[in-house]
Amino acid sequence: MTNRDVAGILAKIADLLEIKEENIYKIRAYRKAANSILNLDENIVDLYRMDSIGSIPGVGEAVKTKIEELIEKGSCEYYEKLLEEIPAGVLDMLSVPGIGHKTVKLIYEKLGIENLTELSKAVEEKKIRTLPGLGVKTEEKIRRGIEFLNKNAGQILLGVALPLAEEFKNYLLEADAVQDACVVGSIRRGKPLVRDIDVLVASTTCEGIYERVVAYRNVKTITSKTSNHIKGQFSGNIDFEVMIVDPRDYAYFLVWTTGSREHREMLFKNISKNDLRGCKNEAEIFRKLGLQYIPPELRENRGEIKAAYKHEIPKLLDLDDLRGDLHIHSDWSDGAHSIQDLAVAARKLNYSYIAVTDHSKSLFISGGLTEERLLAQGEVIDHINSVLKDFRILKGIEVDILKDGTLDFSDEILEKLDIVVASVHSSFNLDRETQTQRIVKAMENKHVDIVGHLTGRLLNRRSAYELDIDKILETAAKNKVVLEINSHPDRLDIDEFTARRVKEYGIKVAINSDAHHKGDLHFVKYGVLNARRGWLEREDVVNTWSLEELLSYFE
Repeated sequence: MTNRDVAGILAKIADLLEIKEENIYKIRAYRKAANSILNLDENIVDLYRMDSIGSIPGVGEAVKTKIEELIEKGSCEYYEKLLEEIPAGVLDMLSVPGIGHKTVKLIYEKLGIENLTELSKAVEEKKIRTLPGLGVKTEEKIRRGIEFLNKNAGQILLGVALPLAEEFKNYLLEADAVQDACVVGSIRRGKPLVRDIDVLVASTTCEGIYERVVAYRNVKTITSKTSNHIKGQFSGNIDFEVMIVDPRDYAYFLVWTTGSREHREMLFKNISKNDLRGCKNEAEIFRKLGLQYIPPELRENRGEIKAAYKHEIPKLLDLDDLRGDLHIHSDWSDGAHSIQDLAVAARKLNYSYIAVTDHSKSLFISGGLTEERLLAQGEVIDHINSVLKDFRILKGIEVDILKDGTLDFSDEILEKLDIVVASVHSSFNLDRETQTQRIVKAMENKHVDIVGHLTGRLLNRRSAYELDIDKILETAAKNKVVLEINSHPDRLDIDEFTARRVKEYGIKVAINSDAHHKGDLHFVKYGVLNARRGWLEREDVVNTWSLEELLSYFE
């Protein structure tokens, strides 16, 4: 049992309990435990051997017993019993964008539908609209959701693919025959969704590399093999390729296999591999082509080659430029760790500040704070700050933007905070004009500093809601509201295209983790990749600034 296996089963238990409409605190406990395990640095089996499962944040005695059973037996009786009441295929229905636990429960109980295939058929036969409280609009939403799922089939989150790809590359580098190796393709370009894992290897011989690949612990099957090319599939049905090239051609192929097809066709027009043989690195390749170096994230044929000819490629933001994180959840709402633990973790990242932005009261299911609890939290933050040196915890909130554009807390409460992140967490299906006006009204509130995850998209799970982006950007520029790049691999919202437009409008960006676990603080690396794909520089991002500059801007 891997950490991901255990976390996945705990998350499914939470979903099954929510379909059954069990106690909300019980559901929350399983979700918290799943998130904590997914973010563990240690192998959960090692923790089990040390009798330390109970030390995992959010793991109480009841959940601890289930985890130990999973590790010992590879199964969990409690989970199996839940699946006897609700088939596993019903859980798959939750993957359809726009369909929640209550809707799934109704469809299952009233129509006996147990999987996605049956659900799709029921939509075609117009059966969903006959159920109480659903109707034609819900049926159409489910139809679009199924289409969205089919369209995105086979795509993997960057947050899943990149760590696996890096581990695999490092494993290959340990082989004697391998002189160099690099993750290439869409992963190296930082695309939010990828279809496979590509690794380029420099070697004078293929001897032993195939055996090395086959012995890798995550390899499920090998689908093809030649003297310089190995294709296969990892556990989780993730496709991979290993490309083996002569070390003299490694720099050339590094450029070739990283860029999109359109980029490399434009870049290497009338240029052959032999013209660039022996180049020591990518920078030398670009120099020989008469170009400024083009960072991997920009190699999409979106004007970067023209800019490189003119030496107008910007100095892109680096991960090390970040000095803080302005969207973090603690155990006061649905986070796994105390404020003090989050501060310790942030200081290890060389940050100067963080903002604790727990949910507001409308998000009861996530332990949203009331006005009284928010004020009490502020007193705790004051106490922690009083003993900290060279670090500051900012008092904040992720306040809900309600359906009419008003905020979940009054101005009198919000004005006492250092940072206000305003986000949409409900009513995703409003029409374009209404949804736009809702967010515009929120941005016009003088206390709103940042708009969180602007479009509400969940990659592979939910499409962005409809917005008039021009009007949003005009309002943000006028009111000096910062737009967030939410770095969670499920979101990466705003996307790279909006980020590039934000720069044109002179709007500032905050790259935040939206951490619910201290391990989530590292999500910002995905946000930085997204920002780089949007051509953003250090000065475009407010949390690269000093604390004084940051607070001055918001004030």
